[in-house]
Order: sequence, then C-alpha cells, then structure tokens
Amino acid sequence: MTGFLIARSSYLLTNYKVLVSQTAAKELRVLEKSLQDRIKERLRGLSKDPINSTGRLDVKKLSGTGRNYSRLMVGDYRVIFFVDGMKIKVVRIAKRSDVYSWLD
Repeated sequence: MTGFLIARSSYLLTNYKVLVSQTAAKELRVLEKSLQDRIKERLRGLSKDPINSTGRLDVKKLSGTGRNYSRLMVGDYRVIFFVDGMKIKVVRIAKRSDVYSWLD
C-alpha cells in the first residue's frame, strides 16, 4: 500500500450520462438562450458529481416522492432528476412555483 495515495475526488474520473426526457427538453427549449446555457453548464457539472460531494452545485434530495428525485437549482428554475446507475435522468425543468406541484 505504500506509494499510493487515494485521491478524495477520484470519482471525477467517470462522467455520468445525462438523459433528458422529452418534456424536460421542451421546457428547456422555450427558455431564453442565456438561461439554457446556464442550465446546460450546470448539467455538465452534475454529470461529474451527481451527489454534489464537492458542494459546488445546489443539489438537494426531495422527500415525499415515489422515486428518489433530487433537484438542481439554477436561479428561479429547478431541474428535477434522479440517478439510475451511471445515468442522470432529467424529468422536468421549470420555475420553482410550477415544478413542485407536478410532484404531488
């Protein structure tokens, strides 16, 4: 074991694949270009660290849902997703005031 160091951030070597549902893709397309770019950039960050172990993303597990949903906050918008193996499945992208009613 001597001579080896275990890097704390070794998980960054593997990217998760981000899959966006048709509904979420449609919701993303209607947003202004600068907001689309911000969301896409955050999704790239999410693909490297879906459990937010570095604390760089505003990710929170959602309680009281049938699935293991989490949300990624991007300004007034929320990206609702769940992790399935090595895939991040985005199901909704909407304003805060609209997105949580969908979960009920």
